Amino acid sequence: MINWQKLKKSLLKITHLPDLQKLKTSWMWRSIGIITLCVLLIFTVAYVKRGALKNLLATSSPQTINKNLLEKIQAIDQIIFQQLSKLSITEDHISLKQFQRKDGLIEWNYSLTNIILPPGITLNQVKNAFKRGFTFFEIEELKWHFSYSDVNCLKIDVSIQGFKTHQLIFSYPSSSMNEQETTKDVYRVSIIIDDLGEDYKSFKKLLAMNIPFTYSILPFQSHSTRIAHEAYEKNREVILHLPLEPWGNVNQAFTYGFLLTSMKKDQLLAQLERDINSVPHIVGISNHMGSKFTEDRDKMEILLKKVKEEGLYFLDSRTTKKTVGYALAKELGIRTAKRDLFIDNSRELLSIEKQLKKLPLLAKKNGGYAVAIGHPYSSTIDTLKKTIPFLKEQGVTIVPLSQLVN
Repeated sequence: MINWQKLKKSLLKITHLPDLQKLKTSWMWRSIGIITLCVLLIFTVAYVKRGALKNLLATSSPQTINKNLLEKIQAIDQIIFQQLSKLSITEDHISLKQFQRKDGLIEWNYSLTNIILPPGITLNQVKNAFKRGFTFFEIEELKWHFSYSDVNCLKIDVSIQGFKTHQLIFSYPSSSMNEQETTKDVYRVSIIIDDLGEDYKSFKKLLAMNIPFTYSILPFQSHSTRIAHEAYEKNREVILHLPLEPWGNVNQAFTYGFLLTSMKKDQLLAQLERDINSVPHIVGISNHMGSKFTEDRDKMEILLKKVKEEGLYFLDSRTTKKTVGYALAKELGIRTAKRDLFIDNSRELLSIEKQLKKLPLLAKKNGGYAVAIGHPYSSTIDTLKKTIPFLKEQGVTIVPLSQLVN
């Protein structure tokens, strides 16, 4: 039988009011603490986000963008001034116009600069100079683009932070171009001096003639680097005379940086990279020897794709009638030219003179231009000195090769 009296006392003991009150109070304070902590956390996160948002808005405000943009435009102006100075282009060759531009709340001045190139300076020299300048200074969000409206006009478009800020247009004097358009007997001829690198004295004689020859320099020769630097300083065009495998005589090929048809792609590209890096200031490549290599379409394609990647042009010296160099370069969209005449296969003075005097007629048949290749022989230098005045009388203008490649 249940003792109701004892059960009642036990229940009253369990639910004793003071103990129950303590339990309720303890849970209440814990709940308040948790809620307070959550509220503080929410306010802290909101404050931090508000500060970050405020900073973000301040950074991207029109005033800040304008200030940053103007500072970078001034830096680009300095780079342009420096590169023009290095190219010996003076104020009398420069025409500058500025136009106010606006994009929303962003305002800046857009500069359009026309530069008429003085004699001896080529478009490729300009392109290389500005590429080095823009790359060296590493301005954030700076982009540039080179384009040719024709073989005689180079455009450089510059943008910063997505805003177009500068356009530079380099061209040759309009008067000389008009003469070429209106006078039948005006011919442009490029004379390339091959195999430079060992005979420094002959190079100095050629340089002293003050004629814009194109200097084709072999890699890894005693004076290759020195000749390239000095030619560049005198605003003369420098190209790499790249040794390619000929038919026969292969044993010497490993000594002078030759590219061989037996090389695998990685080997070929590694040697080509070394050859390119060995001669500074180059704007193009021509083949030295290469009667075997230039007939190999697969190997030439590897070579020419690297030429294109480097932004260089290619001159096919045509040491074999079966060469694929010129045609393949055209297919790949590379600026290219081919040799029309060797002037000193024979080193006899009369023979060289006879070859040189073929140039006006050859240029006339070829649409107004011709490409000739010679060497730094003493007989060649003496005959050039003698014959160039005659060529001028016949309407021939000697120009850097970059003006004839297309």
